[in-house]
Amino acid sequence: MIIGSKGTLPAIALAAGIASALATHAETRLADGPLDLRQLRNPVWTSVDNLRDPSVLKVPDGYRVYYSRLTTTNGTWSDPRNWTVADVFTRDFVRFESDRNVSPKGHASPGDVVKWHGRFILPYQTYPAPPTQLCYSESPDLLTWSGPKIFLAEARLLPWNTLKRIIDPTLVLDGETLHCYFVGSANVTNAAGKVLRANLLGHALTRDPKLEQWEILSTKAPLLGVSERAPDGVENVMVFRTDDHWTMIYSEGLADQHLALATSTDLRDWKLAGPIQIARQKWMARKYGAPFVWHEADRWLMILMGENATGRTTFGLLTSTDGQRWTLLPEK
Repeated sequence: MIIGSKGTLPAIALAAGIASALATHAETRLADGPLDLRQLRNPVWTSVDNLRDPSVLKVPDGYRVYYSRLTTTNGTWSDPRNWTVADVFTRDFVRFESDRNVSPKGHASPGDVVKWHGRFILPYQTYPAPPTQLCYSESPDLLTWSGPKIFLAEARLLPWNTLKRIIDPTLVLDGETLHCYFVGSANVTNAAGKVLRANLLGHALTRDPKLEQWEILSTKAPLLGVSERAPDGVENVMVFRTDDHWTMIYSEGLADQHLALATSTDLRDWKLAGPIQIARQKWMARKYGAPFVWHEADRWLMILMGENATGRTTFGLLTSTDGQRWTLLPEK
């Protein structure tokens, strides 16, 4: 099947010791050698907080992991005080240091860090209070980050985005063009006649250094939506370059969530390749999703959010030689 889109706070200090980083995960180069997986067991990171929506940037002395921090000290999932975009540094995915918030409270779901016209951009969203909107922080050096700046607000008004929410931004740099994949939502009726909220994928691009002027490609219909396997849609898209094409890995389905794969030669038209088959481990027994992928040496690595039987969310790692078939690290 082929799918296509036609048409178109104050600064917060982060941990020191980071030199320059490259623009996208697809272009990452190793400074200190590939990650030693022999000592690692899943889940690789467990915290007192619920860990969600990971994004990884390889830097010369290790890795910066951006993620959604969900606490329950002030109330429930729906309380904005429980949500922040956070950042932690690790050299080896064994020890995690300098864990701190990047965003104010009421924000979540960080995407790829890219370098755009001389500064680093970290996209994320307001959450969970409506109306949810896409935003980003910028940094000259990965040490200090600006407060949130809203972008692509017009995507809330797309005709298929009837619930007027936009979440899960993913930035992909292709030459002088910056693509943004995002998720909108609509109520749909399934085969049994039940009304479901479905998440639908949109696509926009820009060449504007200020990220103010966007061309939305998915104007009349979403790029990716509901299907027989996913009657409630998709979310948490990850896009990376593999050989002569682009690969998309995303969370397919919400209630019965799993990973799925698509490929493209131009980032606009996508060929669906179906679900990715992976085993289940205890840390991901209830649900898993929100994949993020990067390349090291002769392999691909994926960090994945998993939810165990009690509802705790943590992070685990998988490996692949081709970006399509994935193997979990051993479990603790």
